Amino acid sequence: MADKIEQFFNAYLTRDVSSVYTEDVPKEMMASEVNEDGWYEWKLIPGSLTDDDYKKLESEFGASLPVSFIEWHKRYFFAECDCSIARLPHSLPAQPLAEIISNLDSYIAEQLIPLGLIPFASEGNDTGPLVFDTRGSVEKNDYAIRVYDHEYDGELEGLSDIIFSSFNKMLACLTHFLNETNTRKHFEVIADFYTIDPDGAGSTGRSYWDGWIEMGRANFEEFGY
Repeated sequence: MADKIEQFFNAYLTRDVSSVYTEDVPKEMMASEVNEDGWYEWKLIPGSLTDDDYKKLESEFGASLPVSFIEWHKRYFFAECDCSIARLPHSLPAQPLAEIISNLDSYIAEQLIPLGLIPFASEGNDTGPLVFDTRGSVEKNDYAIRVYDHEYDGELEGLSDIIFSSFNKMLACLTHFLNETNTRKHFEVIADFYTIDPDGAGSTGRSYWDGWIEMGRANFEEFGY
């Protein structure tokens, strides 16, 4: 049986895996030729990063990344990872850590990291970064996840309640979302998060996800999608 990381990537690969071609893309990642608009279909190839590569990054930025996230990110090289409700950092062989570095190397990250809040992805409505909340934690395997509203410019008032209890639970919810939205409406599937992650999405995160559900239902009723 596939583990949770394999399950996620298997689900992701059922969607559109096309991207704009750049010189950073190796031939072994290309599942098609580049079309006349500059797009190509990509495929996963095995990752080659080591734990030490991430440790060096953590040391450089004074950040702590959970083991669960590192294990996910280093498994493969992949050209995109936009899951609609969240955009996770992709990884290309020529610049495998570029997206993670981009999330850690910003003015807002500079304000948040010393507080124990580590930006690692982007929220799907462009509110701001998703952050690992390492405050008070003694276990590096996983951290709770919150949203930070970038309009607050580094002030803690911009921090949401916990929306996922851990990265592992986030991965489980995203895998379910990717699989189920092939046949169900987005706002219907998001409600399942409450059961998948009862301690995060189904608890402190419920109001946040209720907002997504209400917005999705309103869009469907008005526009039909």
